Amino acid sequence: MSKSRLRKLTLKEIASVFIDGDWIEKKDQSNSGILLVQTGNVGLGYYKDKVDRKFVSEETFKRLKCKEVFPGDILISRLPDPVGKACIVPNLGIRMITAVDCTIFRPKKTFSVKYLNYLLNSRSALQQVERFLTGSSRRRISRKNLEKIEISIPFKNNQPDLNSLLKLIKLLGKLKLPWGIQRNYYKAR
Repeated sequence: MSKSRLRKLTLKEIASVFIDGDWIEKKDQSNSGILLVQTGNVGLGYYKDKVDRKFVSEETFKRLKCKEVFPGDILISRLPDPVGKACIVPNLGIRMITAVDCTIFRPKKTFSVKYLNYLLNSRSALQQVERFLTGSSRRRISRKNLEKIEISIPFKNNQPDLNSLLKLIKLLGKLKLPWGIQRNYYKAR
């Protein structure tokens, strides 16, 4: 893709919402209610549903003034491994919040959530995150530093094509074709 079709933006510039999750202690948790999504649910590009789910009650949600997470939001883990991994929140059919070590990233409507999720989990983005890490025993990134991460974004009219290309790359990866054949297939499209 030509550079003229790309623009470099920070996560803060792309976001309509860019906030940390909530500080939820064990005493605040319950057996049912609003799902607490934790860093362990954030895979490298995908949501990991856990059998051992944690919840908070509606009363606790209101008392702590929790921030609700919605399907289609992107959660970015500020803890390892790796720091900065992200996933799109799926529609689980229940209300959700997230823990303080996850950042809720809700892009402006002009951006493709799937494409942003792909970029956030790319080597380029994760290497940028590495430069901002602090802590000796447990490496992490602050939300303020996370919002400085820059990604090259195509203008909106180019993003749907990229979503199709990403699906194709994923499919070709599953087929285990030799790289030369895959490369020639991309050139032919």
